[in-house]
Amino acid sequence: MSKKEKETEQSQIVGKKMTKYDLKMQKREEEKKKEAKEKKIGTIVSVVVLVALVCLVASFPIRTYMTVHEDYVAINGEAISRVEFDYNYNVVKNNYMNQYGSYLSYFGLNASADLSTQMYSDTLTWKDYFEQQTVDSIIRVKALKAQADAAGFTYDTDAEYKNFVQDVKDAAEKAGSSVKSYIQQVYGTYATMGRIENIVKESIYVNAYYDKVSEEKAPSDEEVQAYYNDNKNEFDSVDYYQTVIKAELPTEPTDLADPVDDTEATDENTEDTVYKPSDAEVAKAMEDAKVLADDAVDAVTKDGELKEGAKYNGTSNVIRDWLYDESRAEGDTTVLEDTNSNQYYVLSFVKRYLDETPSADVHIIAQQNGDGQAILDEWKNGEATEESFAALADQYNDGTSFTAAGGLYEGVSASGTLEVMADWLFDEGRNAGDTTVVSDDEGNTYVMYYVGQNDPEWKINAKSEVLANTMETYLSDISEGFKVEDPKKHLNYLLVEAATESTEATDSTEDTTATDSTTATEEVSTENTEDTTEDTTATEDSAATEETN
Repeated sequence: MSKKEKETEQSQIVGKKMTKYDLKMQKREEEKKKEAKEKKIGTIVSVVVLVALVCLVASFPIRTYMTVHEDYVAINGEAISRVEFDYNYNVVKNNYMNQYGSYLSYFGLNASADLSTQMYSDTLTWKDYFEQQTVDSIIRVKALKAQADAAGFTYDTDAEYKNFVQDVKDAAEKAGSSVKSYIQQVYGTYATMGRIENIVKESIYVNAYYDKVSEEKAPSDEEVQAYYNDNKNEFDSVDYYQTVIKAELPTEPTDLADPVDDTEATDENTEDTVYKPSDAEVAKAMEDAKVLADDAVDAVTKDGELKEGAKYNGTSNVIRDWLYDESRAEGDTTVLEDTNSNQYYVLSFVKRYLDETPSADVHIIAQQNGDGQAILDEWKNGEATEESFAALADQYNDGTSFTAAGGLYEGVSASGTLEVMADWLFDEGRNAGDTTVVSDDEGNTYVMYYVGQNDPEWKINAKSEVLANTMETYLSDISEGFKVEDPKKHLNYLLVEAATESTEATDSTEDTTATDSTTATEEVSTENTEDTTEDTTATEDSAATEETN
């Protein structure tokens, strides 16, 4: 078709009159085109949304992988992953909670609440504190590992790791949880058995080396004796008689009561509030009690209570310094005032001594409402050796209270165990290999195998303290110079420390500036004084000259 013909056809179409049918068909064609266009757009949008969702879902394992494997912090140049940090954080935190569980409320700590919102100190939260302790713990682990590797130390961790895995499985089953959920709950959100395996094995390896070093650094008898000589109050015991005379405080106003403003008093206050004696009333009650206490001195050894084996730290601070005074002699008496409790102690000293009673080593199988005799009979019908008893202890101990391997407890003192157990353990006729079954008031039974005597309680405690001090010094020495790097600002306590150091430096600079300013002022003042003195001297000399003339 030529250009002219095409233009003629278009002219005819344009000039053609549109019928209703033509309009209807045209509209239908337009709707089809519009529908096709919208369908195409919808398809494109759907594909985009689907791709976005796939990317988002796919990003979950990627983000988890990055979180797990990224360098969370670095200690002495060694990268610490989030999993490793969380593992150590939870171990530190859980150990603290278990050790001080009954005292946490006194510390103002709610273990079930967010630790980052509870203050440990004026500047640190409890989360900050535990992170600080975690870093210290990791530093010591890495320092010990470096020492162990340098010394060529080897230790097979497989057996202990298998026990760890089994303990986790048992604990998860007891908690009614899967192993996966239990591990995440106890060791951190990103923890799995596979991810923490090497961390646990490193801890086992390091602990074994620590035990080896501890054995090598065990204190000698001479070191223990020297430590005792420097800390006698901590280990000695005292026997004494005691009578307590309490002041009889009034429960309602007396002639010595403080004046009361009737307009401020209400029936509710007078009925529901316990009466608080005035200072004058308390003083009068204490004065009367002092008379009774003085009268009780002569009869304290007859009427008073005999206290035996009392320890310095277990005795009231009102009386312990008197009891442990090195000049104290048998028969000394005194009356001591306890103002906090509104009472008087009437005391008569008997003796001070170092208790040399041996402790005991014993295997214990504990059963809550179980049949202890049946277990003992099973042992007797078997090999009936110490080793077979230890095996039964591992089999039957439920792990709630008695968790020692083989049920073996060393250095048990009479004061450190149940009375019903102590009575048997410390019987004069006790011999190695003796066994028995005893029960407490709650119906629990204890099957015991007596191993033999051990050092006195004081000596065991002194050894432990000397070794603890020695190992603390050792750990500090090998950790010296280890630094923590936190480029991603994960550890808030480091920011707090930096801010504190900056403030202290600023304060120090200001103090120095103020001191320099004061010194400069004093120097100027001194110079002015000297100038004034010189002027005065010159004036006096001039006057004297004039008088002479």
